[in-house]
Amino acid sequence: MFTQQRLLPNTQELLKETNHLCEAFAISESILARYQRNNKQLSDSEKKAFASLLLRVPHDFLTETVASLGTSKTSSIGPTTDLGSLIDNVFGFGKPLKDVFQLLNQELGNCLNSPRCRVYYLDPTDNLLKDPVYATASTLDETTPLGKAVLTGIQREIAGTLYLPLSFEGKVIACVESAWGSPEKGDKRRIKETLQFVACAMHNAIESERLRWNKEKAEAMLEMATQLARDNLDEAVLANSIMNTAKVLTESDRCSIFLVKDDTLEAHFEDGNIVAIPIATGIAGYVAQTGQTVKISDAYSDDRFNREVDKATGYRTKTILCMPVTYEGSIVAVAQLINKLDMVTESGLRLPRTFGKRDEELFQTFSMFAGASLRNCRINEKLINEKRKSDAILDVVTLLSNTDIRDVDGIVRHVLHGAKRLLYADRSALFLVDKERNELYSRIADSVAGKEIRFPCGQGIAGVVASTGIGENILDAYQDPRFNREVDKQLGYRTQTLLCEPIVLNGEILAVVQLVNKLNEAGEVTVFTESDRETFRVFSLFAGISINNSHLLEFAVKAGREMMELNENRALAGGRTGSLRNIKRPLAITETERQAVRDINLAHLDITSIDFDLFYLRENMDLPLDAAAAVAYRLIVGTGLPQKFRCRDDTLLNFILQCRKKYRNVPYHNFYHVVDVCQTIYTFLYKGAVCEKLTELDCFVLLVTALVHDLDHMGLNNSFYLKTDSPLGILSSASGNASVLEVHHCNLAVEILSDPDSDVFEGLDATDRTLAYRSMIDCVLATDMAKHGKSLETFLSVLGNPETSEQRIAELTMQIVLKAGDVSNVTKPFDISRLWAMAVTEEFYRQGDMEKEKGVEVLPMFDRSKNTELAKGQIGFIDFVAGPFFKKIVSASLTGMQWTVERVESNRLEWQRTLDAK
Repeated sequence: MFTQQRLLPNTQELLKETNHLCEAFAISESILARYQRNNKQLSDSEKKAFASLLLRVPHDFLTETVASLGTSKTSSIGPTTDLGSLIDNVFGFGKPLKDVFQLLNQELGNCLNSPRCRVYYLDPTDNLLKDPVYATASTLDETTPLGKAVLTGIQREIAGTLYLPLSFEGKVIACVESAWGSPEKGDKRRIKETLQFVACAMHNAIESERLRWNKEKAEAMLEMATQLARDNLDEAVLANSIMNTAKVLTESDRCSIFLVKDDTLEAHFEDGNIVAIPIATGIAGYVAQTGQTVKISDAYSDDRFNREVDKATGYRTKTILCMPVTYEGSIVAVAQLINKLDMVTESGLRLPRTFGKRDEELFQTFSMFAGASLRNCRINEKLINEKRKSDAILDVVTLLSNTDIRDVDGIVRHVLHGAKRLLYADRSALFLVDKERNELYSRIADSVAGKEIRFPCGQGIAGVVASTGIGENILDAYQDPRFNREVDKQLGYRTQTLLCEPIVLNGEILAVVQLVNKLNEAGEVTVFTESDRETFRVFSLFAGISINNSHLLEFAVKAGREMMELNENRALAGGRTGSLRNIKRPLAITETERQAVRDINLAHLDITSIDFDLFYLRENMDLPLDAAAAVAYRLIVGTGLPQKFRCRDDTLLNFILQCRKKYRNVPYHNFYHVVDVCQTIYTFLYKGAVCEKLTELDCFVLLVTALVHDLDHMGLNNSFYLKTDSPLGILSSASGNASVLEVHHCNLAVEILSDPDSDVFEGLDATDRTLAYRSMIDCVLATDMAKHGKSLETFLSVLGNPETSEQRIAELTMQIVLKAGDVSNVTKPFDISRLWAMAVTEEFYRQGDMEKEKGVEVLPMFDRSKNTELAKGQIGFIDFVAGPFFKKIVSASLTGMQWTVERVESNRLEWQRTLDAK
């Protein structure tokens, strides 16, 4: 075994002498040796060349050299010193790298007397030492002898194997691995020449391979660019082509492309999924905003990387290269390449690689073609979209122009259809602005007509837009505090994106359109863009003109009608002095109907008792509905409140009978129910002394509100309307108010009271009238069982706050009393309570039947097929709702209603006995 010093005393110096003159001398010497062996003479041109060279050599140096030749012993040149044939084989341009290295391995083996000699060249792109002959590689680090020799530039011998770094022009380019050689027996001059030659030949071969590789990549890129040109009319196909090409060029495992569209990134994945995300999201968002390339060698060590994606997919992201795709200086997309493919040797060894400079350069070149193709695709898509938008707008304008401007619903319907078609929205709603009442109202949503829905400007997202005149583009509705996600839960719908824009004409806000969930071509929800908003603004001009024309006509007709009435009154006056003659409008309620109620004999019944049985009237009276109306009428009259507040007797009867007309024949929420609630509230007020906590006006309003609190109830709860996309559900959802039924009841109550003949508040002054209306509406809205817990919590907290005003306490007391009356069935004697329980259960079952027909989820308590035990349901209602409710309100404030707590407890015992008897 030999040491580094004994092996080649001047090897390191010799390797450094790799200038071109030495290389030329070595080659010339080899050629002369071949001439000598073959007895070949120099040609005239060769002689002239040598003579010319000698003339250029300094005279002193030439003299010293000639003198030294006389004293030195010239080495003999044998067949092994002949590099001529080797030169012919390795210096041919374009020879395969494997063939060149195989010849160099043989020459080095002969030179170093080694039975096995291999050369590894340095590949700076992959940071590996590669052996093209045996298709193996080694990492470039100090963990291997090869890596250590290259990094230090010092030859090493380990376990009989020599590791000899080779340099070219001062840079280490390769390393020789020579096993069990005896180079000390060889010709050191020849070793020197061979090492210099091998280094030069290797440099040329590597450079030739690099040029060949670049040529192949350029050809492949040209072919791919041609493919992109063919695909650029379809953005999804084009994005897929870009991903596949980028993967091939950079030898990546995966690729995603993020198209920049306004303030969002449209992410295209290899599996065909397309997802829209905010432009500031993740690594791709950073590149899209800064234009900087991001190269990550360890994804999990970078804070910008989201590991949750890997957890969900089971994939392991290691390396990332994220680069912008630009066109004329603008970023049109971002490519994210994941996991540089490992190098796999013939033995199956996998050597990890990271993205390098060459990958960046390759993709940067390719991105010029990709950027141009994307831009062409966008231009083509824009032209198609503009034509489609123009066609859609033209269609709507044509429909609007052919629609009678008196048909407001028709105009609204066309506007809604046009907006949905134009912007690919899944759902839509249009709200007209009522300036006089500062409200938004609508009867139509997605072509479904229903009862008019109203809500104040400033309430919900649509209300805010109506107030400010500024549109809202919401990327995630659940992140907006104004959005009520409970509506979605009840509907079984998922609102994700919202575009809410005003329809403005001449600076005046006429309406608000709310579009929900934009859909892409695959039917998936995406976001509304700034381009969508611009398109809608153009569309809204035409919609605004039609809506405004309709408003103008409505105003003109109304003004003309009022003028005709005024002229008629003047004509009837006939020039006489005094008051104008009153023109009475036909009464909706006749005197016959009123008298039928007055004729009901209730003398044998104590209608003020806490044990009063309304079912007795229903089963024993000839005219049970008139009898029920008589109960309400005599209870209210008996308080003396109508007389105090100047409500005429006929007006009160008209009001009660108008309410009766608006109740349906359903099992539970019918006219009998509200009369029962009215009678129960009477007992709370005057048997339970609640009247002492309220004003007389409050008591009057409570009794009136009891009769209107379930107007036009169809035997279906709020959940049904929201789940089944009914007109009430859709519009209430859009307005942000989930109390579908309660809003409907309020609207009808106001409608009844708007008729002077049934306006029980007719005698109130302006202040009391306003208070009465507000109290009535607040009480009705508070009956929504979805707000039960919150209402009770608010009432109890207000009572415990010494700073709360008496007016606020009175307001909440009214709401709690009406709610108590609404759920008072369990406070009645057991036989009566059982009948009410049977009625409400039947109503639940009917709703369940309808839900099944519509294909929506049915809760067990509404499912007739489940045949839920009545006693079990009542016990549950008492334990979780009614029982705690009555205990808390009685102990906190309404102590005179103690009988309600006792009745609830006794009824629970009866239900438990019934259940146990089964």
